[in-house]
Amino acid sequence: MSRLIRPLRAAAAVGLAATFALNLVPATGQPPAAVPTAPPPSEKAAEKLSPVKVTNVKVEMKTAVTPRPLSDSVKKGLTWLVKSQQEDGGWNQGGGWRNQGPNGGRVEGKTVEDPSDVGNTCFALLALFRAGHTATTGDYKDAVAKGLRFVLGRVERAEGDSLYITDVRGTQLQGKIGPYVDTFLVNLVLAEMRGSAGPDEERLVAALTKTMNKIVRHQGADGGFANQGGWAPTLSMGLCNKSVARARQNGVEVDRRVLERALADAKTAAEGKALASGPAPAAVAALPAGKAKAGDPGAYAAPPGASAEGAFSGRSAGFAGAGGVGGGDAGVKLYSFGRGAGNTQDAVNGLRVDGAKAKEVLKDLKATDKQKEEARETVKRLGEAERANDKVQGQLAATVRDEKFVAGFGSNGGEEFLSFMHISESLVLKGGKDWTDWDTKMRTGLEKAQDGSGSWSGHHCITGRTFCTSAALLVMTADRTPFPVDVLRAQAEKRDAKE
Repeated sequence: MSRLIRPLRAAAAVGLAATFALNLVPATGQPPAAVPTAPPPSEKAAEKLSPVKVTNVKVEMKTAVTPRPLSDSVKKGLTWLVKSQQEDGGWNQGGGWRNQGPNGGRVEGKTVEDPSDVGNTCFALLALFRAGHTATTGDYKDAVAKGLRFVLGRVERAEGDSLYITDVRGTQLQGKIGPYVDTFLVNLVLAEMRGSAGPDEERLVAALTKTMNKIVRHQGADGGFANQGGWAPTLSMGLCNKSVARARQNGVEVDRRVLERALADAKTAAEGKALASGPAPAAVAALPAGKAKAGDPGAYAAPPGASAEGAFSGRSAGFAGAGGVGGGDAGVKLYSFGRGAGNTQDAVNGLRVDGAKAKEVLKDLKATDKQKEEARETVKRLGEAERANDKVQGQLAATVRDEKFVAGFGSNGGEEFLSFMHISESLVLKGGKDWTDWDTKMRTGLEKAQDGSGSWSGHHCITGRTFCTSAALLVMTADRTPFPVDVLRAQAEKRDAKE
């Protein structure tokens, strides 16, 4: 098991520096420079795709392992989340900096407004939902129902053309992992909560249809989106692809090419290649490599492992994404490979829904020659996707054993917590020692990093307690992640074949 470093106390202005990845030390100085708000997505012509349709045909889902009872640490975190819900039903950042004004200037402090926003609300809802609380069941059903209505109201008011789902700008999530993260998180939480919204189910279906159409309309041929700015947009792409796959599993009919593009994007991330989302934001590349120091604007342009007085240690040149800064992962392989591996599995899970239908067509004596030919192509593509995914998952299992990879940027921000979630939700399906070793490391470290209030905070970039707490809870409840039974069956067959 990796050696764990005890949380250290930084200066009062910085707060508790609770971190647990190997060789980590608290951040010093000011947070990285703000990334300017990206312009609206450009309208670009796309090939005609089948229309999005939300149906009641959901695949059967089960967990890959027997879920553990919720730990005291998880219960404490859930209690903090519910107590932090705002009067309007939403959740705010829970403190930390934000960007304000026409130039996106960074502001922070007790007097800075911290209103509820869509992205943080969705992630809090997802954490509550994964722990067993829906809008109609569980001890926190009222909080979930209220939060869901907050989200539905914002979606209903949003215009239908652009990729944005909210007019709120300047959040940490938008500045750090992309301007459309709110849309992707809405799509994910609505897909997950499909069928459990009680009296708001009809509104949920309409909202899910709206967000799915936005994603399909703006998705590029490579699976990416125009003007996808931010420090590490690969992470919001991970949420996007996961949301599309979960929607497909939960009754949303979407053109197969949408999932195939998501798979292509995931493979690009897993291979460490640069995304087609545009150049690195100026604030990220402000200082030449090797000239930046921790805490300086543009400090993230420093090469892996180059830390001033050990301020950010743990990054290794061998584990920087091939795309480097500007490749969408800020040069941190944990972000790109972690989400890429998670998304290849997500995409295969979604494609298996169409694969199962195709196999039924091949058995149907009444099916036309054209239908059977299309079915054979679908099965063939699924096989290719599964082989590619098997390779990536094998690489992931080996890579997570390296302590420098797990260290991420060098201290735990929301980006690290989110990456851990992607990895956990992938390894739990693989099972065995790879899963148990990783899960034990994560749970032990997170429990040590939790503060007295029951929350978690980040120490660079995404520092807000709502997102970090929600992500930590999702990592600790990854054993409750649902998968299509067909996927579980296929995974069991692969394990049996190796024995």
